[in-house]
Amino acid sequence: MPWCVLGDFNVTRFSYEHNTNSNITKVMGDFNRDVRTAELEDLRTYGLNFTWNNMRIGVAVISKKLDRAMGNWEWLNFFGESYVHVHSPGISDHSPLSIQLIHQLHHLGRPFKFLNLWADHVDFLATVRHEWAKEYYGSPLKIIQLKLKSLKGPLKNLLTKPDSRAATLKLELQKIQTSLDTKPEDV
Repeated sequence: MPWCVLGDFNVTRFSYEHNTNSNITKVMGDFNRDVRTAELEDLRTYGLNFTWNNMRIGVAVISKKLDRAMGNWEWLNFFGESYVHVHSPGISDHSPLSIQLIHQLHHLGRPFKFLNLWADHVDFLATVRHEWAKEYYGSPLKIIQLKLKSLKGPLKNLLTKPDSRAATLKLELQKIQTSLDTKPEDV
């Protein structure tokens, strides 16, 4: 089921999402862990870089990217050309976001997009090694293009296997909830 989430998360994901130098904080690390667990990826963004500011001027101004839109793999597959537009904030301290929905009618010529959640999959490295070991001929750039193209299908299959991380976590959650419902004193 394709789904996305859009809103003010009140935390940035990366240090470059601040106008000042910022280190990765525990809250940022926790948020990124939760994003990976939910198997979400940021949607492409156009417009302003930052979505919030403290409404000050000069050296006192602080700007951050607190608002964002993220989608799961099915969303990115179905609405792959969609994007988020960050508008001017007007009188608010937050910039409004809008999603431009563009449904993929065909998949020809679609660029390769790496999903970070693939790297957490137990079969990721073996899949990459297997596909990357194949021999191709042409210029170095053409060889990389062909290897990435051959890798695209197997990586997609990692997410559709019944043993995917989300399916495993869902089963674990169902077991815990069933135990809680039947024998709450044992949980």
